[in-house]
Amino acid sequence: MKITARAVFGWGPTSARSASPHEGLVIHYDGSDQGLAAKPHTACIAYWKNTRAFHMGPSRGWLDIGYSFGACPHGEVFEGRGFGREQAAQPGGNTTWYSVTLMSGPSESPTAEQVDAVRQLRAWLMSKGVGAGVRGHRDFISTTCPGDRLYRLVKDGTFTGSPSKEEDDVAAKETWQHELTVPYGSADNPAWQAGNVLVNNGVWLRKISAQLDAQNATITAMAEALAQQDSEIDVEALVARIRSEIEKVTVRLDVGDSA
Repeated sequence: MKITARAVFGWGPTSARSASPHEGLVIHYDGSDQGLAAKPHTACIAYWKNTRAFHMGPSRGWLDIGYSFGACPHGEVFEGRGFGREQAAQPGGNTTWYSVTLMSGPSESPTAEQVDAVRQLRAWLMSKGVGAGVRGHRDFISTTCPGDRLYRLVKDGTFTGSPSKEEDDVAAKETWQHELTVPYGSADNPAWQAGNVLVNNGVWLRKISAQLDAQNATITAMAEALAQQDSEIDVEALVARIRSEIEKVTVRLDVGDSA
């Protein structure tokens, strides 16, 4: 999912209260047409900043932008209040549902990229334990939002479809934090983060390499000691023969637990 963090817009952490929305995702729109699909992506960024300024201005007086997220016509998700925060988007569901506005107006249809961005956002939220529900703003209070066009898509299941496989990119940080079940995990900690698995394997490999180096040094020293007793011994040939015989035997290298 292509998500633009609020820090990109020059915003600090939201001061919205913590919450645990768990029901699903609510669809919103703007009260007027925006025409962002025909404009460069910079216009979407300007729109998002202006929306926050409006929400925090004298006509609203909110402590932050009202939405959890926004979906632009170019297929990017913008962070608003973000994950785990109360919103000001849909009274009656601000602490139980997440919200996303599609940055469009009454006579505008969402782009395919925009629909896919909502699907990806929903899939990402579900991966974090959020429910699969999708509703429109008008399901909570009397309002025209999210408009008849978007509300039809809410009702016909368009936003609950599978997201595009092309957008399944995962942030590097999330990749390394992904947990894997490992055979050396404990009963209390059976799964390790991928980054820790890589570090642990590196420790093992260094220990194995050190043991092999020590083994080779021992073999060479033994061959040289024999050569001192018998000048006719070919040290290199003897070392090669010993190594060849060792390779025929399966040896278990016990490197112990990592630090």
